[in-house]
Amino acid sequence: MYAIDLFCGAGGFSEGILQAGFHIVFSSDRSAHVMETYMARHEQLGLEQGENTHFELADIRDLNGFEIFNSINNLGYFKEKPINDIDAIFGGPPCQGFSRAGRRDPNDPRNMLFREYVRIIDEIRPKYVVMENVEGFMDTRLDYFLGLRNTTYPENTLVSEILQQELNLIEYNVLEPMVLDASNYGVPQRRNRAIFIAYRKDVNRPRYPEPTTPNANQKVTVLEAIGDLVINDDLREALDIENINYISESINGRTPHFTKGHPLARIEIKNHDLATHSKIVQERFSLYTDGESTRNVQNRILENGLDLNNYPNLLWESIFNANKEANIHNLTQLMPLFYEKYNTLTESESLKLIKGVLRMLSKLLIINMLEPDNREDNQIKKQIMRQLNLSDESFQSFFSRWKQSVNTLHTKESIIRYFEDGNVDDQFFEYLLTRKNSRIRLNRNKVSPTMLTLPDDFITPFENRILTVREMARLQSFDDSFQFHGKRTTGGHLRKEEVPQYTQVGNAVPPLLARAIALEIKRALEGITGELVN
Repeated sequence: MYAIDLFCGAGGFSEGILQAGFHIVFSSDRSAHVMETYMARHEQLGLEQGENTHFELADIRDLNGFEIFNSINNLGYFKEKPINDIDAIFGGPPCQGFSRAGRRDPNDPRNMLFREYVRIIDEIRPKYVVMENVEGFMDTRLDYFLGLRNTTYPENTLVSEILQQELNLIEYNVLEPMVLDASNYGVPQRRNRAIFIAYRKDVNRPRYPEPTTPNANQKVTVLEAIGDLVINDDLREALDIENINYISESINGRTPHFTKGHPLARIEIKNHDLATHSKIVQERFSLYTDGESTRNVQNRILENGLDLNNYPNLLWESIFNANKEANIHNLTQLMPLFYEKYNTLTESESLKLIKGVLRMLSKLLIINMLEPDNREDNQIKKQIMRQLNLSDESFQSFFSRWKQSVNTLHTKESIIRYFEDGNVDDQFFEYLLTRKNSRIRLNRNKVSPTMLTLPDDFITPFENRILTVREMARLQSFDDSFQFHGKRTTGGHLRKEEVPQYTQVGNAVPPLLARAIALEIKRALEGITGELVN
């Protein structure tokens, strides 16, 4: 059974396609970052570029059916017996324009890529077509969309209706689209995906997969998915996670080697590097109990209060933030006395400098008060001295003068009292928890929420830290032998161009969901069909 995998990303759908028994003969994505991961994985599985599979680094707008067939039939595997019929095409056009997780934009040019997907389908004429997308795809509307056959769709037409009509126009039957929850198919994650299945008029009618884990007591929990990946040895031993099927399957592998036939077991753990968290961040994370979101934490503090004496680093961080504006003013007055170039800076340059130095000074003050023997103390001191070109003597005078000016509005005692009484407004919650409103600690006894691309959205239920790439991959149902390549994460403007490991995982289709769908296509190819499961 020959398959094509378009918009393949790092290879989540690919894993499921391979687990169902398909041979992926052609795949493509436009990102060189995901290409590194995808091709390394396929090589590991015995799918060799140029011999039995072909990956094309390209925008789908630059692909066509003739070139795809030419690439396939130039493979060593098909030199003696070229093929002209593809069993199935799988693909998930980029979903950012449709996603409910961010700002949905009907004019996002990425919304138009599903038309390119239909074009490739028309040129390849596979027996079966699968397209997946975010749930928001189902109710997004477009204005005056121009179809493949120059059909103009009126204003405010549902994208799902456009896709169905476009597939009908190229003579494909289309099943009624469905939203499938990955947790119903053995994935330890509540993740809804819109699935479209179409088929040529000369082949058997397929159907959607029946859930394998539809009931709450059948679903794989976070504990059953990542309990063995806890870093603390004593804690891991106390979790009683022996003989859990999901964990053993992840370690031993589910995706078969192309020639050897058996799955690849994990040799050593990869992508399990820990993020470095300051003591402030660790204390902040410790405020969250299993399953609590930032809003839940706020409501609990409003109702029961919080003794900030038990969180000394967070206390001083709150003091710093509460007095930030006053301290910016005080430092602005102080800076010209110690930094001779200060008066030559522009307003934006001086503000940037003030904020940076203030952060370092405040961190130094917290360390001085809580951990006077911490070696980081000297590192921060040297950094400030270097930035302001201060001698040791000048720095001591500068730091002493600055300390006298802090805490002018909100004292330690007043902030402790605010939180003890639960008399906390949004501004003070921001001091304590930051503006990150989407953060949640996973509940170990339930499936996880939908994995996203930003790692600091989730705190592991076992330790005061964010998930590792490997833990996120487990929650997506990737085998442990699947290694993600490239940067672990990135930020700022680079997010528009780079696809780091966390993003590769967060954007992926869960392999076990993909396998369930691909197995139904296989059943139809083998003549095992049935009525559509509602």
